[in-house]
Amino acid sequence: MAAGKSDGSSGAASLALRIATVALAVASAAMIASASQRSCAGCAPASQVSVSYSDYSSLKYSLVANIISAALQAAAAWLAARGREGEGKAAKSLAELVDTAAQVFLYSSSALAFSVDDFGTCGHRVAGVCKGSGEFCQRVHASGAVSMAAAVALAASKYLKDVPVSTWFKGDETKAKSGCGRGCHCHH
Repeated sequence: MAAGKSDGSSGAASLALRIATVALAVASAAMIASASQRSCAGCAPASQVSVSYSDYSSLKYSLVANIISAALQAAAAWLAARGREGEGKAAKSLAELVDTAAQVFLYSSSALAFSVDDFGTCGHRVAGVCKGSGEFCQRVHASGAVSMAAAVALAASKYLKDVPVSTWFKGDETKAKSGCGRGCHCHH
């Protein structure tokens, strides 16, 4: 939360990106929840004939992290739409905490989804779960990509909230005009 006040178009774009963050986090959670494959050649344990996100606590965390992030950002978007997001120091601190927590959940969720290739290897250089269940891994990787897109959308919404669109294409004209013109910022 920077001291700068965003203009109307920045506020609308920021709100739209917050809503996109919610949608992407929910999509990522749905992708993880539906990640499964009936036949799994080379899965551990060997008697297992299918693989699902629920077989791995890391992917269960990824699902929950996306749901929590979506809920946090839905609340933040609602506050932003009502115009109450910037009221008071406590509200600003809470909004910053919500945004930071959501980003942490999204980044950790995507990292876990991208590491699915190593699941089942027990730290050794052997084929993991993806060797025998490519469809499952593709869905988990796609969920990680969507989760990362949600994190980027959230970062962009925070940027837009702090930096007005009207300043994007302007140079340092305001800095050059301030002061006495002699390169100093003092008042003579």
